[in-house]
Amino acid sequence: MTQHWIITNREVKRKLINSHYQDRVIDSKKEALPTFRVATYTPPAGMPDSDALENAVELVPDTFDDTYDGIKPDTDPDDLPGSKRLFKALYDSMLAAPATKGDTLFFIHGFNYSWQDALTHLQALHRVYVKPAASPIAKIVYFSWPSWGKMTKYKKDQQIAQPSGYLLGRLFSKAIQFYRDFFAPENGCGADFCGRRIHLGAHSMGNQVLQEFMRAVRDHDFLRSPLFGEVVLLNADVAWTSLEPDHPFQVLPEYADRIHVYNHRSDDALLISQATKNREKRLGRHGPRDIDLIPPRTLVVDTTSLDGSKGQRPVDNEFLQAAARVLERDSTKVRERMFDHWGYLHRKEVIADLYQVLRGVSSSSITGAREHRSGPLFKLLS
Repeated sequence: MTQHWIITNREVKRKLINSHYQDRVIDSKKEALPTFRVATYTPPAGMPDSDALENAVELVPDTFDDTYDGIKPDTDPDDLPGSKRLFKALYDSMLAAPATKGDTLFFIHGFNYSWQDALTHLQALHRVYVKPAASPIAKIVYFSWPSWGKMTKYKKDQQIAQPSGYLLGRLFSKAIQFYRDFFAPENGCGADFCGRRIHLGAHSMGNQVLQEFMRAVRDHDFLRSPLFGEVVLLNADVAWTSLEPDHPFQVLPEYADRIHVYNHRSDDALLISQATKNREKRLGRHGPRDIDLIPPRTLVVDTTSLDGSKGQRPVDNEFLQAAARVLERDSTKVRERMFDHWGYLHRKEVIADLYQVLRGVSSSSITGAREHRSGPLFKLLS
């Protein structure tokens, strides 16, 4: 049974459900709480309705311990609370997974996501990046911050994104502490590494959350750890200067193996953001302002040439074939077909490229729609 994880700083209350009190996420209070809760998510089959999505979530009992002493390789994660259960269960599943299918994707959603929207989005990520064998992802850890879920609340979401990013800094410090206590305890009898990787993805305004996360951790040497494998910045709703020196994303390579920036010049969602909410050009629409100032091991993939209305590129490799099979079963909302803002879910060339990126394939060996332009610049072609 596949089980993913949700981390949220949305409000949680106890509700009487079927004669039993259960913890449930409540969407009425729109503020970034200073604490987070951990939940499991067991993906329903088919195209689940809102009740099925809600019932797929089970909040984990929590404590506020800051130490992970005493957790051993044979500890049953079901006996642990909160982040202890999350970290130990992830380790167990990644250790037991086959070599080609054991990685974890930590994902941060963007602007205009209610709690129900977030669950629908997580279900889509499961279908596109977990079910296909072409993808190395087996588990998703999904951060759902308390977005309003309304197009008219851009500024409100922006205000919530900032403290939510700082809260992620706390989670990251807990992950680093788990690594130290579990793999390198003082008694010298640590667990074996699983050999799998944790990747990081952020979409749209989720990159503003990630930006604040970087501000929260970058000045603390004890947190400077390359925990992540691949980092993918998808249609990022941040300034196009965000990768330059003295900006938060400049130090991303110190926390990861490699960074990919995916942009689309006809991204209407970011155009609206730029024109009506924030005048500065957006990284996810224009790409970096000065390619010579971006940090090392950072690649830029321009997806502007992809246009679903102009026919289909021949499905000529295993990754494009896998992506095409996923999309043949797809049923998407109008808002996601209107814009080129969700290419990582709805463009087979982008999905196929991401499958290979997440597998760690070198940029010179990635097949399919990718064409090298110069230096760290690539373009995807229909």
